[in-house]
Amino acid sequence: MIRFLTIMSSRWTRLVLVLLIVISLQTTLFTEMRPFGVAAQLVLLFVVVSGSINGSVIGALTGLIAGLMYDLILPTPVGLTSLALGLAGATAGLLIYFFHDPNWWMRLVAIGLVSLLGEVYYPLAQTIVGLDGWLQWRIVKVAIVVAVCNVILSPLAILVCRWTLAERKLQV
Repeated sequence: MIRFLTIMSSRWTRLVLVLLIVISLQTTLFTEMRPFGVAAQLVLLFVVVSGSINGSVIGALTGLIAGLMYDLILPTPVGLTSLALGLAGATAGLLIYFFHDPNWWMRLVAIGLVSLLGEVYYPLAQTIVGLDGWLQWRIVKVAIVVAVCNVILSPLAILVCRWTLAERKLQV
């Protein structure tokens, strides 16, 4: 019983449950809301924020888990989104790593910059594996709009990410 409670109180269990909500919001509500014709990327935002708060290892693991969950919905090869999101989470963690105690604005700049890069990682990965037609000039507009949307939504995402990935000890 204690082992079950330990697993259920784990931050990784919370991560999977929160990612289910994030992915469901991404595939329903945020596919309809399109500022400038571009869908905001909540999954990318969650991964980038987790990397910028908890470091590159947690960011990469969050990206791999979120990407695998998202890959099971998309009609693309399994693992492609995991690769792109894992790289984005690791990039966010590495970018913040060089600052001892990053200010809120440094974190927002990192989230915006890595969101921009993360939006380019996916079509680049698709091109590398042979899915042609994804790397186009439209990606510049998409990356800029996604970066701005992610910066606007990042305060809420930071709160959710901190709660989700906080390590807690089970009190028995």
